[in-house]
Amino acid sequence: MRPRPFSPVQGIVTVLALGWSDFILKYRGSVLGYFWSLVNPLVKFVVILYIFGPYVSPSIPQYPLYLFLGIIIWEHFATTTTACMNMLFEKSQIIRHLPFPKILLILSVGWTNLLIFSTHALIFLAFAWSRGAALSFSTLYMPVIIIQMTLLSLGIGMVLASYALRYRDLPHLWTVMVQLFFWLTPVMYPYTAEAPILTRLGSAITGEGFRTPMALFRLFIETQPLAIIINDARRACLYAVHSMPSPGHVVGITLVCCVVFLLGTALFQRRSPSFSQEY
Repeated sequence: MRPRPFSPVQGIVTVLALGWSDFILKYRGSVLGYFWSLVNPLVKFVVILYIFGPYVSPSIPQYPLYLFLGIIIWEHFATTTTACMNMLFEKSQIIRHLPFPKILLILSVGWTNLLIFSTHALIFLAFAWSRGAALSFSTLYMPVIIIQMTLLSLGIGMVLASYALRYRDLPHLWTVMVQLFFWLTPVMYPYTAEAPILTRLGSAITGEGFRTPMALFRLFIETQPLAIIINDARRACLYAVHSMPSPGHVVGITLVCCVVFLLGTALFQRRSPSFSQEY
C-alpha cells in the first residue's frame, strides 16, 4: 500500500507531535525521569576530567568547558544515529500497518534528540557562567552548529536505518563503531589542525598525508565533519576572541552536512517500502 500524501503542514505537525510525545514518554515511570539523559554525559565528563584531564588540560584553556561542550555534541550524534535504527524496531506496528511517509519517524527522532540537546546546552551555559567564562555574541553562532550536527546525525542515521532490518547485526556493529569513533574525535584531547581543511586534504591526495598509519589517523581526526563541528562550537563559545569560523568555512561544512543528509534521505526513501517485508 502506497503512503498517503502528506501536506508540508501535516508533516511538520506530525513530526512535532511524535517527537514531543517520545520526549515526554522516554523516561516516564522512572524515578529520575529526564535526568537519566544526563547520566551518560556526566559520567563521561567526570571520569575524563579527573583521570585524563591532568595530562591534557594544561595545554587547553578552560578545559572543563572544552570537554563538556565536546561531550554533549558527541552524545547528540551518538544517540541520534542509534535512535534512527532503534526507531524501526520500536515503531514496528506503526510501520507495518499504517501507510504514511516513514521519513517522518526519522525527523521525529531528530526533534526528540534536539530537545534533549537543548537542555544540555542550557546546562553548559549555566556551567560556563558559574566558571566566569566570558561568553560573547559569537555564541549566537550555535544555531548554525545545531543545524549542522542535526543534518549530519540524521543523514548517517538514515543510512544505518536503511539496512538495520535487513542486516540485524548492524545495530550491534554500530555500537562498537561509536566507541571507536569517540576516540577518533577530539572530544577529550586538542584539535590540532595546522592548516585549512582543503590544504590538508590536498596534501593527502598528493601523498604527503599517507606516509604512516599515524598520519592517516591524524588526517581522519582533523577532517571528519563531527570533529570540525565540535571545534567550531568551541571556537564560537570559548575562543571567539582568537578565532571564529570564516564564512567560507561555514558554507563548506554546512554543504557537507547537507549532502550527507540528502544522500541519507534518498537511500532511506528508496529502502523504506521494503521495511514491512523485512520484519
